[in-house]
Amino acid sequence: MEKFWLRLRWALSSHEEPQDESYLVARGFGGKLVLSGNRLTLHRGGIFGLLSTLLGFEGGFVDRVVRVDQIAAIEIDRPALFFRYMRISYPGAPQLTGHDLHDMMAENTILMSLVDNRAFYRVISRIEAMMDGKR
Repeated sequence: MEKFWLRLRWALSSHEEPQDESYLVARGFGGKLVLSGNRLTLHRGGIFGLLSTLLGFEGGFVDRVVRVDQIAAIEIDRPALFFRYMRISYPGAPQLTGHDLHDMMAENTILMSLVDNRAFYRVISRIEAMMDGKR
């Protein structure tokens, strides 16, 4: 049975991701963050991107690359009755509107997983270390 789960996990994973230490991936609901070197890439799309586009929200399909030195802030927010989401502030990023649903669907946010968000916190820690000059 364990072999079945390993094969299923391998089949569902993206094979383009290197497994070295300088490469971190955090998968959320409808997207992922990829930290490679000094670049943070925000990928949003899939079925969730299609659904959000059909509902009239902008930013359903986004591939945004931001250098770590351009990041002004990373915030994690949990509005009432919704998923947690991570908001990345950088020059040109959409501003907060004050409406939870619109803010969590902006192009500079990614919805976090319902179960395990350790990868997101590892990405934040790595970015903070890079900003502090430790890495």
